[in-house]
Amino acid sequence: MPLYELGLILDPEAAPEDETAALDRLEAIITEAGGEVVKKDTWGRRKLAYPIRKKNLGVYHFWQYQAPGAVHEPLAFELRTNDVVMRHLILNLDREWKRKHKIERMLRAKAAKKAAAAEAAVTADEAES
Repeated sequence: MPLYELGLILDPEAAPEDETAALDRLEAIITEAGGEVVKKDTWGRRKLAYPIRKKNLGVYHFWQYQAPGAVHEPLAFELRTNDVVMRHLILNLDREWKRKHKIERMLRAKAAKKAAAAEAAVTADEAES
């Protein structure tokens, strides 16, 4: 199963029970689909970069979880319809890591090609002298 990251910004004015209930519901959706939450990271209340729903603060939560692809439809529905959730983002970390490694390989190949061209120019100058 692929590894995903879920980023949440919750309403800071929501009651603590509502926040806990929303997070428990999200975790239940993941586990009922055969997935597991690997890591939970709570950042707490933070200032938002821009107002959302006329609020300048949000409660940040980041989860890493492994789950089959079928979990995303009910999870996305719950995230869209839950009033406590102000913003969310789901990333496929496996895909992001592959993209990162591909870019790194391309940059290394470009640097090697540039170094080889510079060395060839130096060798050509030495041959002419």
